[in-house]
Amino acid sequence: MIKVLELFGGIGACTKALKRLGVDFSVVDYVEIDKHAVNSYNAMNGTFFKPQDIRQWDKNLETDLIMHGSPCQDFSLAGLQAGGNEGSGTRSSLMWETLRIVKKLKPRYVVWENVKNILSSRHKVNFDNYLKMMESLGYDNYYKILNAKDFGIPQNRERVFVVSIRKDLLKDLYPPQRVVLERGITDILDKDVCEKYFLDSKADTLSLFTPTQTQMITSDGNIYRYIGSNVVDKFEVGDCADISFPNGYNKGNRVFKGYCPCINTTTVKSFIVKLRTSKNVERIRKITSKECWRLMGFDDEDFDKASKVCSDAQLYKQAGNSIVVDVLVAIFKNLLY
Repeated sequence: MIKVLELFGGIGACTKALKRLGVDFSVVDYVEIDKHAVNSYNAMNGTFFKPQDIRQWDKNLETDLIMHGSPCQDFSLAGLQAGGNEGSGTRSSLMWETLRIVKKLKPRYVVWENVKNILSSRHKVNFDNYLKMMESLGYDNYYKILNAKDFGIPQNRERVFVVSIRKDLLKDLYPPQRVVLERGITDILDKDVCEKYFLDSKADTLSLFTPTQTQMITSDGNIYRYIGSNVVDKFEVGDCADISFPNGYNKGNRVFKGYCPCINTTTVKSFIVKLRTSKNVERIRKITSKECWRLMGFDDEDFDKASKVCSDAQLYKQAGNSIVVDVLVAIFKNLLY
């Protein structure tokens, strides 16, 4: 039996992936400070964990695998990029708590997930230092940027995954095998949902401006993005648009063809999708929290259990903070078999 310590556990993507693989495992502890995420995890798994602050965590446990998806906000382009220097007190600097725990427990494997921007020139010093410290603790490190849409989920979610294997195990790791994306966003979404999610067809044209672009969501159900007088994108059935940060880091809104942008903690305010309803009508609406959970690889049964103990706002947040289950399944299949 594999003993797992889940740090920054969220809604338990690691637990879900191992269950899906049929691995014989036990969670020796689950460390998460957000009480709402803890409530969801417990509801889904029949456990009774309490919120824990990793800064105070210092238990003597035997563990084979440590999974940690440490906070990404201070590395992310969407954040203020405060960084994660050790001792800085930022949320992302909590990654160093994992190193403290690894040094004490010496698990066989450590898996770390974070945003791609941690490899940027601004933050790579922290990433490199993490690898160096893991190596000094006796681990071989393997890392790669993996996108959810390469593992069967129609979401453009690029994340860095680092797998560290204790050197005495004499084990190599091969990149997880990617699959052809056979499902589009419309295969994930419900045909009909509550009317509150739909854009008002009588609403005036919504225009969003950036220094170089104008994007218009019109009442005829189309999105047109202009640079000068040239139409760049047209919103069609199966397309998803990111309408967040109109003057922010991504320099304008984006239309994704057949899959959705990266799910975040404010998806309800950020993404709209065009689909054909069961009445064969083309309409534009927001994505529901249940659909966000599907796009993170969780089952409806998981969501239904969590929805009994958490508000809709918390369910959106929990999806955005999680790890895509299908990507972890591919990693663990290579690592544990």
